Amino acid sequence: MRVNRLRVQSLLVLGFIVLPSPSTEVGLAQESLAADHPRLFFTEEERDRLWENRDRGIRPLIWKNLAESAEWCLTKSPREEWIEPLADDPIYENLYDRFYAMMMDMSIIEHLAFAYALSGEEKYGEAAREWTLSCSKAWKPDSEATPDGGKAYAVSRLLKGIATSYDLVHDRFSQKERDEIREMLATTASNYYENYFTTETILGPGFHTHHAIVEFSSFGIVALTLLDEVPEASKWLETVIEKFESHLLPTGLAPDGAQTEGATFWASTMHYRLFFMDALRRVTGRDMFEEFAEFMNADLALASIATTKEAGWNEPNQTVVLEPPYGQLDYYSPILLCLAREYRRPLYQHLALWDRSLGHIQKTRYITPNRKEQLLFEFGGYAFAWYDAAVPDEPIEAPLSYQFDSVGQAYMRGSWDPKGLLIAADRGGQVIVHAGGIPVVMAPGIIKATAESPYAATIIRDDGAVCKMAWGTDEDAQIQVKLTRPDSVQLRWINVKEPLVFRSHRTPSTVARHLTWRGGTQLSVVNGSLDRLEPNAYEVQFAVGNGKLDLIDPAPRKYPEIYLNPSDDHEIEILIETKNP
Repeated sequence: MRVNRLRVQSLLVLGFIVLPSPSTEVGLAQESLAADHPRLFFTEEERDRLWENRDRGIRPLIWKNLAESAEWCLTKSPREEWIEPLADDPIYENLYDRFYAMMMDMSIIEHLAFAYALSGEEKYGEAAREWTLSCSKAWKPDSEATPDGGKAYAVSRLLKGIATSYDLVHDRFSQKERDEIREMLATTASNYYENYFTTETILGPGFHTHHAIVEFSSFGIVALTLLDEVPEASKWLETVIEKFESHLLPTGLAPDGAQTEGATFWASTMHYRLFFMDALRRVTGRDMFEEFAEFMNADLALASIATTKEAGWNEPNQTVVLEPPYGQLDYYSPILLCLAREYRRPLYQHLALWDRSLGHIQKTRYITPNRKEQLLFEFGGYAFAWYDAAVPDEPIEAPLSYQFDSVGQAYMRGSWDPKGLLIAADRGGQVIVHAGGIPVVMAPGIIKATAESPYAATIIRDDGAVCKMAWGTDEDAQIQVKLTRPDSVQLRWINVKEPLVFRSHRTPSTVARHLTWRGGTQLSVVNGSLDRLEPNAYEVQFAVGNGKLDLIDPAPRKYPEIYLNPSDDHEIEILIETKNP
């Protein structure tokens, strides 16, 4: 076994000592794996232990879901045609065709690769091999295209997928095929290293949030895959490690743990941190989980996860409030599984296991209009590898209210019951009330939210029994919320000149001033009046590229709209009560 040069240099020069990680079922490799494969997310020995323990805890469900999605992947045909980048792209259709296509390819390649590596099933191995080789050929022209930010965000992800498959399915490729894949990865990586990753802007401190972590992490996975096989890989890896140390971990998230670009970007920031940090430790022994633990804050997930998730299409606010359909619990749960494993946090494990779709490939409702490229995410294999049944599944004591000043958001929950109350408000005055397992109130924002807005949602009191939130400025509170734990909340809108129109995921029954949802959640209009309820009045529509490109929704949804009129003193007040969890 060859010794990894970079690892030896880093341990001796920097004085790192590799300490045992917290006890897990799998354990972590403490020695360099050199050119052995698999080595990124488990070694052969660790893989065998995972498979031997496949009946522990919730892992049988994860495997069942993973296998179901792998069977779906078998119905798809590997890509053969390159999608050329176009300079003339006024509505960004070419940009999203390429991005979604690469995301689809990456997800299918990785999912099949994990399915094969974990189970040894020939059909998954052969499909992973075909997909990896086909996509290597189809996307090879990008190795010669001039890199830029629009390309790097997608190309780096695709490279990660091919590199991950090269590692997991290594025994399925002939030597000629391995050379072909390595050449594609190395040529493209070299182009991007010289003309993108080492440019002043990209290396500088200003490039440190979502795009930066996705791109550098993906590039780092390529470097770790090719370490000791491609001479330049050690130089690439050193650059990625330095970027992680200097910018991506210390400043990638706001000091309060939020992501200033949006909560879905918090999740993807964490995804790509975990991908690289997990593989880095296994291949080189460098443990960034311990070194940078203070920057691995998951409070945003604790604040915003609302209820359980079953397999199927996602809706906005369905299981994670203030989030679009693709940013729901199946987007968050793998993160919590990994953090639970690393930091032994039972609450992380508890919330992650609310996701009964763990293991599935995530098929989003975002499909481009002409080429029909669908945005997919692959977390199934990672969930299987990261889940540690030894971490207790317990809702241990933790705060029930959260405030994120960096993004002007606040959250308050009645309990840790998945059908309990969860109320959230953002900088623009949008309010979501989750109760009985669904969003019963999705009230739009009052203003257009901006980073410079003086308005913010603020927790002004929480004594355990009662929690109060306000939205507005110090001088002018426009929305007031009072939560009486565990099962009732009052919401008051002040200075309302027009009817308040809000939506719900389900249509309630109406009697006088009361709305009642199946399951028992009731809304009473305390001040103001109930004007009308219009079933199926609002249909969710997806557009990207600053609203220029309308997407196809394979699972259209229509929601009821409820109209409330303000009182003579221009106020609306409602009381929402749930059955005590």
